[in-house]
Formats: sequence, structure tokens, C-alpha cells
Amino acid sequence: MVGFYAPKPKSGVTELSLSIYNWLKLNSTLSTAFISYGALEKEETSTVLIHEFSKLSLTQQKNKIKKMKKDFDIIIYDASSQLSDSVLKILPFVDRLFVVGEEYTDFAVKLHQIIKFNKMFDFNIKNFITQLQGSKTFIIRENKEDHVIGFNYTKQETNEIGQMVYTDYVTHYLEMKFIEQNKKIFKKMKQIPKEDLYAGLYELGIDFGKALLFQKYVILREVLGQDYFEALESLFPYLIHSSYKELLEKFKDELSFVTKLKI
Repeated sequence: MVGFYAPKPKSGVTELSLSIYNWLKLNSTLSTAFISYGALEKEETSTVLIHEFSKLSLTQQKNKIKKMKKDFDIIIYDASSQLSDSVLKILPFVDRLFVVGEEYTDFAVKLHQIIKFNKMFDFNIKNFITQLQGSKTFIIRENKEDHVIGFNYTKQETNEIGQMVYTDYVTHYLEMKFIEQNKKIFKKMKQIPKEDLYAGLYELGIDFGKALLFQKYVILREVLGQDYFEALESLFPYLIHSSYKELLEKFKDELSFVTKLKI
């Protein structure tokens, strides 16, 4: 879901977001839908082009978005300069947000911070990424923040933004496949007998030394009072995404910190 917003009225948000919607329909085979928070005067509305979204209750809006996310590859969301509680509660469902107008860079950053905060506490929005990571370990992109929020774009740059949205979808698709693989590994890991954790991880394809170190790390967390399965969940991203050296450094740092506390 891709959102377009500007903090002042008549900023061309609807025109820009519609141009991206039409660009995607012409230049890709992806199923695309459009939602406008306000009323559309020229376009014919349908099941794929919805307007007056603001007339629905917040619960209806959330349910509609959840259903559409299952039915369409990409949803373009035109927030149309409506900074209301309803918009702020829907924006966390947005995967990329464009704040239209380069003069609103600071505003865009603040808005993004609010959205991230809301995502942390809305259990209807949480997904496997936020439940397991602690840090953004499941996101493949290098410049993560740059891929979440965008600004400095105008309606003349439809092709550039369209390409960006399309690339985001492809990356997101690959991420979901990657996450599915990790979910399978995590599920199998939880079924390994506690005392045989390192051996079971080795059988799953984890390097033996790394598997042994991971078991020691889990034991350390248990000594500190963390539940075994909570320790598995919180450390799992480091097992998957860190090298042996990185995992060892993290283990040493934590062990050193605990030792200092005891002294």
C-alpha cells in the first residue's frame, strides 16, 4: 500500500497519486487499486477505484484495506491533505509514504516517526518482521529508511515514482518469500529438544560452531531470567543474519555487561 500526502490543501496530491495509479496500469501486469480519502469528481469509481473513504468508519476502513491487500498487488492511497485521527490510524498500514513538496522534509520525518510508533502498538498491523526482529534484520534493503519514506517529488516525475513503486513491490515480494523460509526454520527450531538445540540447528544447515554458540547465548539469556522460547525468538534474527564473528561479539558484549553488573 502506497500513500500520498501533503500537509496543506490543494497540493496536487490526488492528481499525482492518480497519475501513479494509471502509470502502473499501463506499465505493469500487477493488479492495482486506488483509494481516495476524499471525493473524486472526474473519475468513474468502481471496485478498484474507491473514493469518499472518509465516510466509512475507522473499523470499516481497516477491514476494507485488509481485504484489498489480499486482492491486489498494489493499492495507491490518496490521503488528500486530511491530517485527521482517522488518517493517522490508517497510515501505519502504508508500506511507502510520499509527502508531496520538498519544503515538508521535516514534517515528513516527524510523520514517519509517528507511523512507526503506531505500528509498534497496533496488534492488527504487526507482522512477522516486527514480532521477531528487535532491529530491522528481516529487511533486505540497505538504506531502509530511504525505502520507507519519500519526498522531493512532483507530478512531473510520474515515471520515476512509478518505477520506484514497482521496484518496491518486487522487493517486497522477495522479502515475503524470504520471511516464509525463516518462519519454517523458526518453527522447526522450536521443536528441537532444548538440550539438543545446537545439534538440531546443525541438522537444519546452520554451521556447527555458530549453532553451538547460539545455544550458549540462549542459556545466557535463561540465566538472566528470560523464558527459553522468548530467548529463541529474540535471538533468532542474529542466528540467521549475523556471521559467526558478529554473533560472538554480541555474545561477548552481553556476557561482559552481565559480569560487570555482578561485580
